[in-house]
Amino acid sequence: MATIDDLWDDLRSTGRTKLHRRVDALHPLDLYAEFELPAHPGLVLFCPVRPPESRQMKAIAIERGQRPDGRWWLRLSLHEPSLRTVFAGLSQDIIAFTRSGISAEAAPAAILRRVERWRALLEGDRGGLSASELRGLIGELLVLQSLLERYPPIEAVSSWNGPLGGLQDFMMPDGLRIEAKTVRPDADAFRVNGLGQLDPGTDPMELHLFHLAETNLETEGAMTAAAIIDSLRRRLEREPLALNEFNSRLAAMSWHDHPRHEEYAVRIAGVHCYRVEDGFPRIVAAAVPIGIDEVNYLVELSAIRDFELIEEPSDD
Repeated sequence: MATIDDLWDDLRSTGRTKLHRRVDALHPLDLYAEFELPAHPGLVLFCPVRPPESRQMKAIAIERGQRPDGRWWLRLSLHEPSLRTVFAGLSQDIIAFTRSGISAEAAPAAILRRVERWRALLEGDRGGLSASELRGLIGELLVLQSLLERYPPIEAVSSWNGPLGGLQDFMMPDGLRIEAKTVRPDADAFRVNGLGQLDPGTDPMELHLFHLAETNLETEGAMTAAAIIDSLRRRLEREPLALNEFNSRLAAMSWHDHPRHEEYAVRIAGVHCYRVEDGFPRIVAAAVPIGIDEVNYLVELSAIRDFELIEEPSDD
């Protein structure tokens, strides 16, 4: 299954002034990649209802029209070539988001709402992720790497719920929930954001805690989010469905090319995994008085030692 970038490159290589091709044979909507020479990639939806009006944008044109057969079309086309990576992320996000649960009648409005989420990036506010955001992303990517050793690629990638706003970062098909946290090597506590983050209900849950030290690129063991992403993409090359899901999740968290992403490096100073179960120090909604909607708090590392999962030594 080709990515949207692959489709655009194929369409451009034909030399035709303007051409479009269905994003993939399995997508339930009439959604097409489009390319207009010299350098205008696009995404077009054909639908049975008139798309809503939308605020115009600086970087992309949002157009609608009606075909002779009575059907409507909604077109997004890029007019700022330097933003192609971001536009590809938006397009891939739309393709993934509309793959299930979105009817042909609801699709135009759903797509335009998705565009609004990306407006800041597409209008030129392309600051890189902060150091804190990059550390958090690295933690989640390291968990994903480990899951790919235990689960089929599509299951591992589809379990990554952090970019989609899930309460926990990962929700596995067997019910296991995983939360990834990163702290500095000298940290004595980690922060919990919200009442639901360490509350899996009746499901089993693990906390994966990474001690990450900031370092320079030349240090042995140094890693960047960009390098891990490149490695995972290469690993998923022969699993196009999983690769598309991976790219869609990166798109949902506004990942894009930026020098800061290539320069911010860390090394792993320690990794610990814990069972989150009865007795684990945490605050859950059921224990909070009515009227308190949100709580952020710190958990001391010394208080969770008894919950650590210790890997059994191999017999080999």
